[in-house]
This record gives sequence, structure tokens and C-alpha cells, in this order.
Amino acid sequence: MNKKKEITSILKRLNNLPYLLKFWAKKKPNQKFLYNKNYNGDWVGKTFIEISSDIKKIMNYFNACGLQKGDRVLILSNNRIEWVEFDIATMTMGGITVPSFVTNNIHDNEFIINDCNPKIIILENENIYKKNLSIFKNKQDRVITIDKSKKFLYYDRIISENNENNNLYKITSDDISSIIYTSGTTGNPKGVVLTHKSIIHNLQAAEELINDFNLDEERFLSFLPLSHSYERMAGLYFPLTIGAKIYFCSSTNKLLKELKEVKPTIFSAVPRLYENIFKKIKSQIYQSNIFISFFLHNVFKYIKKDKISFIKIFLARVFIKFVLEKRIKIILGGKTKVLISGGAALNPEVGKFFNKLGLNLLQGYGQTEASPLISCNRKSSNDPKTVGRVVKGVKVRISTEGEILIKGNNLMLGYWNNLSLTRKTIRKGWLCTGDLGFLDSSGRIIINGRKKDLIVTSGGDNISPQKIETMFLEHNNIEHVAIYGDNKPYLVALIFVEKKNKKIEKDLKIFFSEINKKLNSIERIRKFLILKKELSYKDGFITQTLKIKKNRVFAHYKREIQSLYSIL
Repeated sequence: MNKKKEITSILKRLNNLPYLLKFWAKKKPNQKFLYNKNYNGDWVGKTFIEISSDIKKIMNYFNACGLQKGDRVLILSNNRIEWVEFDIATMTMGGITVPSFVTNNIHDNEFIINDCNPKIIILENENIYKKNLSIFKNKQDRVITIDKSKKFLYYDRIISENNENNNLYKITSDDISSIIYTSGTTGNPKGVVLTHKSIIHNLQAAEELINDFNLDEERFLSFLPLSHSYERMAGLYFPLTIGAKIYFCSSTNKLLKELKEVKPTIFSAVPRLYENIFKKIKSQIYQSNIFISFFLHNVFKYIKKDKISFIKIFLARVFIKFVLEKRIKIILGGKTKVLISGGAALNPEVGKFFNKLGLNLLQGYGQTEASPLISCNRKSSNDPKTVGRVVKGVKVRISTEGEILIKGNNLMLGYWNNLSLTRKTIRKGWLCTGDLGFLDSSGRIIINGRKKDLIVTSGGDNISPQKIETMFLEHNNIEHVAIYGDNKPYLVALIFVEKKNKKIEKDLKIFFSEINKKLNSIERIRKFLILKKELSYKDGFITQTLKIKKNRVFAHYKREIQSLYSIL
């Protein structure tokens, strides 16, 4: 049986997520599946059968704790093999996994704990316990740590027991598999309730998309948090579906180094990573010798489809083929078949750039409430200006207000303990995504921005800031940009940069002037403020997928914004 038929066969029989591991543990028991780095910096892997055995021992302990079907198990840890084992052990017993971010603030952790009331709490180490002492001190009897601990029972002690749980648990596709709490920008996190069926629907759709790339012995490097629905789907369950190897990145700071080590064949990331590579290459126009600058200049003109001579088009193609393509493939490990972008909007110019290099960058669109995949570009129909057509089994329509609505088996059951918000979000079976957009002539979705981000000026003009922000983010020095103007006579912008000096300020003024010429009068930025600050999810200004939390940014810089409206 070839790979494609094998995967199709798996998905036809799949009615719960733990079945995936069960299948491969029987089919290829001694094949290594998950890899961590040890303290010496070496990759150490576990086979399907080893992981299966460890999971049975964890289940034995869960059983002793009295874990029942429907009970919640909270996992607060970075990506690692043990994370996966606790996740699958929970679901195999009919429990509900509640993944949470290690970077959550105390307020969010407290809300999640009180909201879902977990039977068992898995912490990566005692440090996480100490940082959240006020929350966990009355729940010590529920805590397990992954790393060795003096205070709590830990992973190695659990799996050192010889007993394996061989009980059979009946799990249906309609059972709840997870509650994933989305980061709230203005209020408390929302607990998205997902079933086995909703995630399986996504796996079936993803398999259809990726089959264009001749699946074989695939390797993934997982570096985005598994607590996020995007990585959990693209970085765990899909690789498990196709029997691939997963390497867990030891640190985002070591990502580029570990890309070269692992050489992933399929790589999923957020737009920020691809945009940084794009910016780095583009900056060399001004930093390299005359020869390199000349070629790069023509390359970017060619990609933008600017009017250039035939000879310059020829030279651009040659430079792409023999220089750029090779260089970027080396950065990504050299073996990549397909790149996936999700979690935020991708600058179309970046998508065009990678695709011209033959690197098959596919932009997808999703939400946690949709498990998360909604649409994606295909290899045969890849337009970076769009997020592609909806995947198999999903319907889409555009409301009279321009909001994207979707329907399908991938939708959540609702929000945990929040019926009123569920009713506002799912209406007559349609998920109100909160995203604004339209369908092109080929049925592909084009997103204009977020409904909640829509700026209504004092003159009554409705402006979506996404397009404008994307244009400004092309500048090499700009890390983040947030456009403001609600109930104001004109738009202003907060610009976040790593370095700030007179040269950069002068350069940005010229750049802003050039961008404003391309915008209509109501979209133009009248004033901007350059701020030397690196935004991070640790300070609550961006999400785990590197999207800026505008409400928090605007609240923090309220005084600075007011100053931009003092005198025109």
C-alpha cells in the first residue's frame, strides 16, 4: 500500500484521535516518532511503541486518581514528548485536555483554572508552580510535574511503574477532546470546546491539500506552542496522521540552527518568520556590493511585476534560480517540500517572493472555533493575495456587513460555560468569524481585516487598518505597527522598532510619505510615533502567533496617542 492510500485508509476508520497512535504503534512499532533535545544538545527520539507504553502507565495513574470521562486535565508546559503523552492519555480515557500557555499571566491562569476546574494539573516544572503560587497553593493534590520535583509526583516516577493500563474506553467522535482557551484582548479568555470529530474533519481536509506533495517519510520541526490550535493541528495531529517524525524545537532562539539540523520536509510557521527572511534579503539591496544590489533590485521589481526590460527579467530569474533559491533553502534546512503560513495575515509580496523561488508557500486561514482550518491555497491554485478556497466539507458565505461566515463539521460545540457568547458567535449553524472579506471570481477568500479592528473616524468613514499596516511592515526597520483613529479626524500610527536614531527616523518619514501617496485621502497616516520597544507575549502586547493586541497597546500608550492629536 502506497502512502496516499495508507493515509486515506486511516482517515476513513478514524473516529477518535488516540486511534492514530494505536494504528502506528501496531503498524510501525519501532519507528521513532517524537524527538526532544537532551542536556547535551543531542536529539533523542521515542518510538511509537515506547510512547504507547508510557501512555498506558500514565493512564494507570490517572485511573488511580479517579479520572472519569469528561474530567479536565490542564497541561501547562512547553512543547515536549511528555506533553503529547499526557494529551493522548487524557483523551484515551475520555478526559478533556485543556492546553495552556506557559506565558499566560496570573489573571488568565486563574480564570482558566476556575472556569474548567481541572481534575489533574500537569506543570512542566516547579518554577511554573512558584510563579502561580496564589492559584495552585490550594490545589497541590492535583499537581504533577514533568521535570523532576521534590514537592510533587513527577513524570519519571509515573512511568517507572511496571503496571500498564489495558482497560478499554469507549470514545466516540462526538465526545469532547479539548477545551482551548483563546487569549482575550479585552476580557477573559474564551474556552473553545472541540470534539474529536471537529479535529478529524480538519485532518481529512489537510490530507487532501498536502497530497499534492508526494507524502513519504516526512519530518516536522514544531516550534509554535502546542497549546495553540494551529500548531496542535499542523504540528502534532497531522504529522501523527501521516506517520511522520516530529522534532520539538528546544527554543525559538535556536530555530534557525535546528532547522538546519532537522531538515524538515513540511514546515508550518506564522507570517512573521517568513516576513523576517524576506526583509533580511531585501535589506541587502542597500547593504551589499553594487553587483548584488543590482540583481536584488531587479528581483523585487520582477516579483512586484513592475515594468522592467526583458534582459532585466532574464537576469532576475537567473539570480533567483542560482542564488536566492539555494540560499533560502539552506536557511530552511534544504529539504522542504511545502511551507505553510497561518495564525495571521501574510503580506502578499512575501508570498509571491517565496513562490517565485519554487518553495510552495501556502497561506491558510483558520480560527480556533473552527478546529482551526477553514481555507487554504492549493499548489495548483496559489494566490498569496487570498487565503484560498474553503476546505472540503466547509461552506462559506459573506454577510450583508461583509463578515465571513462558515459552516461545517469543523465547528466548535461552543464556549465552555458561556452560552450567551456561543449564541452570538454561532447563528443558525453559521460561525460568525469576525473577519471581513469577500470571495474572488474563483471562490477564494480575500480578507480585509477584523470587524472589531474596523476604524470609524469622526467623519463617519469606515477604514480597515490591515491593508495599511501590511504596507508599512515591508520596511526593514519596522517590527510592529498599530494604526489608531476611532472617532478621530485622521489616522495616526504607533511604530515599533528595534533601533532608533536620526537616520532611521528620516528614512521612515520618507517611507511614510511614499506609502501615503498610494492610499486614498481617508486612509493616509497624518502623524506617527516611533517607539523603540520589542513587543512580546510576556508583556501581554502580542499573542503567541505574534499578532499585536491593539487594545492593550492603545491603553498602554494612551498619553502618547493623545499627543498625536494635540496639534496637527
